[in-house]
Amino acid sequence: MEEKLLPAHIHFVKWFIRIRWVALGTLVASNYIVTHLLDISVREIPIYILAGILLILNTFHRIILYRIARDKGSKVTKRIKRNIHFQIITDLIILTLLLHFSGGVENPLMLFYFFHLIIASSIFSTFQSYVYAAFALVLAASLALLECFSVIPHYPLEGFISHDLYKNILYVFGAGFIFASAAVLVVGLSHMIINKSIKTEEAYVRSNIELEYKDKLKNEYVLRVTHDIKGHIAAMLSCLDVVRSKMTGPLNEVHEEFVNRAYERGQFLSVFIKDILNLTRKRLKHDNEFEEFLLADLIKRVIAPIQILMNDKSIDFNMYLDKSVGIIKANPYTIEELYSNLLLNAVKYTPPKGHIELKVKRRLNNIISEVSDSGIGIPKEELATVFDEFYRASNVPKDIKTGSGLGLSIVKQIIEDHKGKIWVTSEVGVWTKFTFILPKDPAVIS
Repeated sequence: MEEKLLPAHIHFVKWFIRIRWVALGTLVASNYIVTHLLDISVREIPIYILAGILLILNTFHRIILYRIARDKGSKVTKRIKRNIHFQIITDLIILTLLLHFSGGVENPLMLFYFFHLIIASSIFSTFQSYVYAAFALVLAASLALLECFSVIPHYPLEGFISHDLYKNILYVFGAGFIFASAAVLVVGLSHMIINKSIKTEEAYVRSNIELEYKDKLKNEYVLRVTHDIKGHIAAMLSCLDVVRSKMTGPLNEVHEEFVNRAYERGQFLSVFIKDILNLTRKRLKHDNEFEEFLLADLIKRVIAPIQILMNDKSIDFNMYLDKSVGIIKANPYTIEELYSNLLLNAVKYTPPKGHIELKVKRRLNNIISEVSDSGIGIPKEELATVFDEFYRASNVPKDIKTGSGLGLSIVKQIIEDHKGKIWVTSEVGVWTKFTFILPKDPAVIS
């Protein structure tokens, strides 16, 4: 297995150093408690000396890390790797010395060897992880055997456990076998879990890439087909327009009615195809041609033609535009389409003598817009699907001409392209309000 260490993993080294500060404080406090409060016999002075060495080493690691973090060269990965190697090796040696001065194999802290083996297994290759397991085994076995055969002195944990246990050959070798088996299992299981998670992640990434590729092919196919259909529809509308204008001769009432119906349906189909093309192009290209412009000027341009439609239905329209909105950075063409779609929707579903309101406010580095109306509303159970393609509310009256069902999908796509958010609230037969947030500059959003 390849090493998984990258320069981005420098935060792991910081975490390792922070853990060591916690361990250092715990060591000093525990040494004092077991000696002075629990009256358990340990070599107090040597342990404090080892704590001092650990303090110096951790400070050294912190300085090295600071220098590595400032280095932008190509050797950052190797330096991080060497630093972690050095930390693990020194930790294992200090742990062995601490055990020696506090009961040796009698001390339950022997299990702390496994903590470093798990860390090594999560970062380094399988071979290096087993090397660390062998190194920990050598340290633990050397400590146990040297004390067992009185080559070095044994400092029993009097007051905690029997002080003759370290001389029991059967216990020493039995505990050693269990330790060695556990070390191998820890490394093996850690790598098995890590490898499985890596393979799962790779499979997910491959599936995601494949889905994106298929989605792109689908969009390209839709783009080509709808573009061809658009040409045919335009030709049909042109022919029908000639007939409607009676350039080919007079029409009786029945002929005129059916020709007008065909023309209206053709126009609806033309708008529908235009919306599909628009949405598909946005998904394929993710147009992000942003520029700076005054949002207030753009909104006034959008409102001017829509105001005529509102007047035709005697709709009361109010607008509040925060003066601090000022200049934003966005795609002006799609932002114009965004406001236009939402306002036209409000006009379509608001009855005569209704009310429509537009509010645009600034909150820190975001622009919050609200488009509300006193229209037919949206059923509560359908609010989650209003932005789906081809959505049509179940309570839309039959006398309201249907739209393409893509307007709100296009709105959502525009907002997502600008790294914003949109949501809707409504009460059937009373009101509907679309609220959306756009950053003043999407480029500064991480």
